[in-house]
Amino acid sequence: MSSVVHRLLLALALLALTPAAALAEWRRAESPHFIVYSDGSERSLREYTAKLERFDALLASRFGGASAEIRRLPVYLVADGRALRVAVPGLPEGIDGYYSASDIDVFAVLVRGESDDLLLHEYSHHVMARSGDMRYPGWLREGFAEYFATATVTERGEASFGLPNPGRQYALQQNRWLPMDTVLRADSSFGIDSTAGRGMYYAQSWALTHWLLTDSVRVRNLSAYVAAVNGGRDPVEAWQAIFAMTPDQLAAQLRAYVRGRLSYAKLDMPPINPAITVTTLSPAADAVLLPMINARSWNPEQIDGPALLATLRTAGARFPDDALALVALGRAEKRWGDPAAAEAALTRALEREGDNVEGLLLMADLSTERGADAADEAEQTRQWDLSREFLRRALEADSTDYRVHAAQARFQRYARD
Repeated sequence: MSSVVHRLLLALALLALTPAAALAEWRRAESPHFIVYSDGSERSLREYTAKLERFDALLASRFGGASAEIRRLPVYLVADGRALRVAVPGLPEGIDGYYSASDIDVFAVLVRGESDDLLLHEYSHHVMARSGDMRYPGWLREGFAEYFATATVTERGEASFGLPNPGRQYALQQNRWLPMDTVLRADSSFGIDSTAGRGMYYAQSWALTHWLLTDSVRVRNLSAYVAAVNGGRDPVEAWQAIFAMTPDQLAAQLRAYVRGRLSYAKLDMPPINPAITVTTLSPAADAVLLPMINARSWNPEQIDGPALLATLRTAGARFPDDALALVALGRAEKRWGDPAAAEAALTRALEREGDNVEGLLLMADLSTERGADAADEAEQTRQWDLSREFLRRALEADSTDYRVHAAQARFQRYARD
């Protein structure tokens, strides 16, 4: 049995045997910019959602507001690291939150109650990811998230950001630093081979970003550096050319900087009291919500199809009339099982919840693929007409959902070919 399969089956088995997990009641909070899921208390869920809305307002005031046509970000709050790794298997130890963006889904999942810093860190990744087509270096993605993770925003709109991070400062003063050329070249912390090293990657990325953002000339140079790296230039060579310092000189600069008095910014905004609606999900959510996140992944290190298919078939049999369970089963059957069983599950789901966007998109993909494989033109036309209808319904259900537009693009690629 592979290590990935073993970890997934063990995590699912432990969750099933834990009384607290067996009794978990999932809730969904909807606010202007977020959909937040949690199996904790309603009060905690409302507090988390309000904090996210206040933080969104802060970032909008600094970087411009997101379009009203952007889908609300799904955020999943889980009880512990074990539950986190059911959604995202294979995460290194010490990681308590995860953000992912792909054509299939954009979401954040994190351990509930660890800290507000983690919540804001993951959302900062989302803001940076939606800011344009530029690809940012790994250290800047993490440094930006760490820089804003200590932000505070009150209900009255009193905000601060760029506050010192005591944990990162302590690590920088007490622990051995990674070589700065390693930091500059690493695409993410996952490329660092130890828990201590990953911690220093975050700490040094925070220090570097904080140092850069406190000076307007350095900010302009940073823009030139990001453009150079996006153009294919080696990150260390680009740094030396634009900032006129070697990695060792940069390390010395940062060591001196973090020993000094760090500045931060304050801002007054209008009061922020977001409207939040909370609903309780069906009991099926406890069985399928986290495995369903994993089933959407395209990272081979984070997924084991046969194990997920078995899990979601069991849940589908247990909840045969629940749209959430049926859509989860439909995805697993389509990807690893029987396409006919996938269609049957998704058809039942849409009979119960006709505007389920994920179910409609999965049915559209099934019809698109069948049309591409059709033996004659009449069958191809029939399947592609079905696909167009499912896509039309999905767009009507939620025109802000980027997944609909990604599915339309997939259909057009098949149709052109």
